[in-house]
Amino acid sequence: MTGGVMDGKARIRAALAHEEADRVPLYEGAFSSSIASQILGREVFIPSNGGSSFRHFLLAHQAGIETAREAAITSARDGVELYTRLGIDMIRVRITDFLAPVDFGYGNYGSNALFEVEIKTLSENRWRIEGPDGMWSDHIYEVDTDAMMCVDHAILHDTKDGFKRFVELLERMSTDLHVRAEVGLAGVRAAVAAGREKGIFILGWGDVAYPGSSPWLTEFLISMRNDPDLVARYMEVTTEGALAFVRAQIEAGVDGILGGNDWCFKSGPMFSLSDFQKFFVPHLRRIVQECHDHGVPYIKHLDGNTNILLDSLVNEVGVDGYHGIEPPAGMDIIDLKKRYGSQITLLGNLDCGEILSNGTQDQIAAETRRILRSVSPGGGHVFGSSNSIHDAVPLENLYAMLDTAHTFGTYPIEM
Repeated sequence: MTGGVMDGKARIRAALAHEEADRVPLYEGAFSSSIASQILGREVFIPSNGGSSFRHFLLAHQAGIETAREAAITSARDGVELYTRLGIDMIRVRITDFLAPVDFGYGNYGSNALFEVEIKTLSENRWRIEGPDGMWSDHIYEVDTDAMMCVDHAILHDTKDGFKRFVELLERMSTDLHVRAEVGLAGVRAAVAAGREKGIFILGWGDVAYPGSSPWLTEFLISMRNDPDLVARYMEVTTEGALAFVRAQIEAGVDGILGGNDWCFKSGPMFSLSDFQKFFVPHLRRIVQECHDHGVPYIKHLDGNTNILLDSLVNEVGVDGYHGIEPPAGMDIIDLKKRYGSQITLLGNLDCGEILSNGTQDQIAAETRRILRSVSPGGGHVFGSSNSIHDAVPLENLYAMLDTAHTFGTYPIEM
């Protein structure tokens, strides 16, 4: 490492190079808009955490492109301001958070297909997004839980025929970026500019398509077995869309790309390893290679037990980092450091469920020190929670984690 205090960009780059910086860098995959509003002292909508943020962007699109663009810019700047205040070194700006619709369902962020649509208000907290070829999706905002969900979908009613019709629609579309993409790119550019000023590493977004949060997930999984050619066509056309978005974000100046579509339960993947290698690996490898061709790293986020997939992700796909590493799902970061520490950077791992939500400040500090002591020496580690700072995390617990990491994460690690 070079002498003196480093900024976030330098710390993250050192970790990705498996070098020790001035201190262990910090990252959070997402951040509660409610908690962020408390910290910043005003109402803010941080990208990709909390249904209120998704609702905010949907209503902005309903009001018009210019309103949506301003919402994206404001949100991106607020996110960088928040992370700067907390001493967090890297932020992810998911371009699709600012766009409506994405495959007609929040959650299926891979396809990056944008259409001319109409957003209809069905009731106070329910909307229908209607697009071409009879495609539509219904979305509900649950006030009590601050959740935004896609609860109904054209494909769910038409099953295989609907899935096929959707793939054919995607195949007819141009791979050029739709004018609506400018809304999301405006947010990305705002984050890049703010990150450059504050010295924060900016991650863009890019992943293979997977309808994990859409009502028609079951149909997709069944089609893997009953109509693999259709699934192969879907993966091919949606990856072309993803690559267009990745290139645009790299041109906008992001420092790296993260993919965050989840495929695993706590017990393991939602599909077999052979299906993963057949349907996912070739396309994710194209996205990773696109990043590498432009000199930027690719980090993959996955919740759940991912052990069976990791060899493929590291040795076949070639990811540069793995984020999440969920302890309640049986993920042991110390073991992963031994197995893959020389090949990839490990990010996260402090349990954001039980420990960060319900633990004492002393327990959180002790667990933070344990992870830093066991994983951070030698570099190749970015500390943070196992997923995000969500609504159930008490503010004092967040500060206990961050204060401990800042105090005890100075290199060389001595505890």
